[in-house]
Order: sequence, then C-alpha cells, then structure tokens
Amino acid sequence: MARSHHRKKHKSHVRQFKKERTQDSGNIKRIKTFPVFTIVGGLLGLIVGYIATDGSIPGISIGLVVGAVAGFLLGRQIDKSSKEK
Repeated sequence: MARSHHRKKHKSHVRQFKKERTQDSGNIKRIKTFPVFTIVGGLLGLIVGYIATDGSIPGISIGLVVGAVAGFLLGRQIDKSSKEK
C-alpha cells in the first residue's frame, strides 16, 4: 500500500508566498526617528542640567529644553538623510 508521506510535496504554496513577498517589498512603512531622539535628548539634557547646576530647577529646565531641541533637530536630519537613499 502506498504511503502518502513518502510522496514528493507540491511546491505551489511556496511559489505563492514568494510572489506575495516580492510585491510587498516596496511598501515597507518606515518609522520616524525624531520622537525617539527628542525624548532621549531631553533626558540627557535633564541629567546634564542637574549635574551642572547641582539641582537648580531653572538650570534643569533649560537643560531639558536644549537637549530636547537638539534631539529633535538631529532626528529630523536623520529622517531626511534616510529618505533620500
């Protein structure tokens, strides 16, 4: 009696997945990096402001704002350069 598990498998399902993968490769959604850089820059500015001013509230807030702005601008530059490629 023939055993079905010894038969060679059909490859039609593999061809179907290859076709779907090649069609979807151009539609990859890229995430923006500037929110991450803004948050990390703000935290680093907060830490530097705290250390530099020995816990002064105005110094900490200035460090937070400067770090967040720097992170935002750096993140935007990275987004622009990755979009051009």
